[in-house]
Amino acid sequence: MDLSPEDLAAFRAWKESTQSAPPQPRGPAAKKGDGKPPSVADQIIAMADSRYEFGTSDAGDLYAVPKDGPRIARLLRGGRISLRAELARTYYGLHGKAASSSALADAMLAIEGRAQAEDPVPLHLRVAPLGKRPEDGFLLDLGRADGLVVTVTPQMWSVGPAAPGQPLFRRSQLTQPLPIPKGGGSLKELRGLLNVTDESWPLLVSWLVAGLVPGIPHPLLFLSGEQGTAKSTATKMLVQLLDPSAAPARSTPKDPDDWSTAAVGSWVVGLDNLSRIPEWLSDAMCRAATGDANVKRTLYSDSDVTVQEFRRVLIVNGIDVGTLRGDLADRMIPVHLHRITQRRTETALWEAYDEAQPRIVGALLDLLVRTLQELPEVREKADKGEIPLPRMADYGLIMAALDKVSGSTTTSILSDYLKQRTELAEEVVESNQVGTQVLTFMKRMPPRQEDGLQVWHGTAAELLDELTSQIGMTNEHWPKTPGVLSNRLNRVASDLDKLGVDIARTKSGSKRSLTVTYVPKPDPSVPQPAPEPVQEPLMQ
Repeated sequence: MDLSPEDLAAFRAWKESTQSAPPQPRGPAAKKGDGKPPSVADQIIAMADSRYEFGTSDAGDLYAVPKDGPRIARLLRGGRISLRAELARTYYGLHGKAASSSALADAMLAIEGRAQAEDPVPLHLRVAPLGKRPEDGFLLDLGRADGLVVTVTPQMWSVGPAAPGQPLFRRSQLTQPLPIPKGGGSLKELRGLLNVTDESWPLLVSWLVAGLVPGIPHPLLFLSGEQGTAKSTATKMLVQLLDPSAAPARSTPKDPDDWSTAAVGSWVVGLDNLSRIPEWLSDAMCRAATGDANVKRTLYSDSDVTVQEFRRVLIVNGIDVGTLRGDLADRMIPVHLHRITQRRTETALWEAYDEAQPRIVGALLDLLVRTLQELPEVREKADKGEIPLPRMADYGLIMAALDKVSGSTTTSILSDYLKQRTELAEEVVESNQVGTQVLTFMKRMPPRQEDGLQVWHGTAAELLDELTSQIGMTNEHWPKTPGVLSNRLNRVASDLDKLGVDIARTKSGSKRSLTVTYVPKPDPSVPQPAPEPVQEPLMQ
């Protein structure tokens, strides 16, 4: 709840007076100056003040951080891990009786006022950056009760308590601990537990490496395979490797609010056994991959709002999720699982995973350190146009750095990913009736004599007539008006562009026109020469 400037000033004055006043006796027998014992609310406030520091996150959440022990922020209100629940338990332990709900409410109101008086700072979930770029390093919260974190830099990784002044972490009721990493391991141990195809393994490794890097967009990992290829088990293993959770593989959310609630509580979100992806969920996952915010009315208020802001690492599995939207396909890494030839019991498989997990996490951190070392040089080459980058450019830099780490001259993770973008674009266009007809129409267009380009120019209505005439008959899904055709073209334009079809829109007076050009694209994995720099005239 928001407080007036006068209230905030009063809270600051109260804080200064409590800090400068001499210590007062505590407990039920403590007396006020007028001889009356302090109220339960005052006792709770004094107890909280002696144990916690208070603040506000940049998303508007009010939190408390213990003065002694692990500096893990806990929200003032919420479930069993909130400060309110902690104060209620502590009061009962000290006095042998429960504090009334009204006393707790009065105390929390005062504490919230103090928290709102502080300047906002970010609260991080599982990973936190140490600088503006990934190569500056980051922290990994192990989610343990002792508050240990892993500090990862281009020089090394190490395990220890968070240092004063470092970024603050928060946790949710879904957060579970990671094992303390061990050095000397190998990702081959993970390879032996997953039935991933050889072609998909390097891309899966790149997703794992990028999944621990904060502050960048992350691609969605899609595990596919026929029935019985252990897609659900693989999903759970990968989630537990990056962000152990009480719900590593969840069912499809019912609506956007259900999705936001699930996504806010975990760094890695796994969805299990998707049979189809509704349009709203496709849009939601696209936003979550690059950065999303959900604004809702605060409970028990008329005008206040709560902002849920998040960027997440996503993994889904399914045999076939139906027709993919182009924008989601452009953010996706398809990884195929092959049929299991020799099965193990569930118990034996998870025993092997639990035993190997500390070494696997350590091996992943080793690879991350080497990747961070290569990032500055890779970034410089990309800026010069020597390295082709995909739509998710930051992830492209991670893949290019991994290619340098591997030192392979025969395979390239980045090249495989770029080729995969074209293949996915073909699948999206093939599953889209409008996209298929436009591509066919432009391939049949005779080249112009002056430049050899295949170009069509006209209005959306004229293009609709051309395409309708081409297919000979229509069905209920075929656009009936130029406006509907124009909207469908917007949906598939980026995928058509990957296949060489460029759609430009122009307006002359009140007339809107389309210019469609077909130029087969070169292999996207082959770097193209950088354009000559343009000489700008000197400022006069």
